[in-house]
Amino acid sequence: MVSELQTVLPPLLNTYVPDVQRNVAVGINNLVANNKIDHLHLNIPLSDVPPPLLTPNAQGINFNRDYYNLFVWGADLEIEHLTPFKVASDRALTEFMDSDVKEIFSTLKDDSTVQKVISFPCLFANENRHGGWADTDQSVGFGYIKQIKVRRNGVMIHPHVIYRLPQQRINEALFELDLYGDSSYNEFNRSHWSIKKIDLIAELVDMGFPLL
Repeated sequence: MVSELQTVLPPLLNTYVPDVQRNVAVGINNLVANNKIDHLHLNIPLSDVPPPLLTPNAQGINFNRDYYNLFVWGADLEIEHLTPFKVASDRALTEFMDSDVKEIFSTLKDDSTVQKVISFPCLFANENRHGGWADTDQSVGFGYIKQIKVRRNGVMIHPHVIYRLPQQRINEALFELDLYGDSSYNEFNRSHWSIKKIDLIAELVDMGFPLL
């Protein structure tokens, strides 16, 4: 049973391709111009078609959407088969964070703080392979933390990935996701763990990802 579950990969979500109606109309106009057809009338209200509902593993999860966790590694870890990983103490909640957020969470001083952090949605990613942008095969994992173990020399994170998102699309959302950096260098170019005071789910949905 365990081996069967491990073969199920988190689905790769993409934003929607716009202007489908326009593309259909252009194709029809070309047919008319080339005397292939005399007249054709279609009513395709694609703009009202809801996005596909993709919630294979997300049912029953009650995220605290006030914040989100961002994890970035230097090594090429398999987002599709993400296993527990350690964040070094000097990279755990020490940088790329607003001072008020850092003051609340940086020490993980008690169990109530740890449990609150666990309730936030997460992005799990490898470092960009280039300055400020990712390869087309790089993906970011959207998911949550199952368990956190705090030790003297680091923090062990037990992750769960629900969906995979194209990493370059996330690179292009620095403002929306409150990420430090610019088009040449950003948070995805440095291994670290940070917490952002942003409703990650709402922002990803606004970007066109069918999370809800």
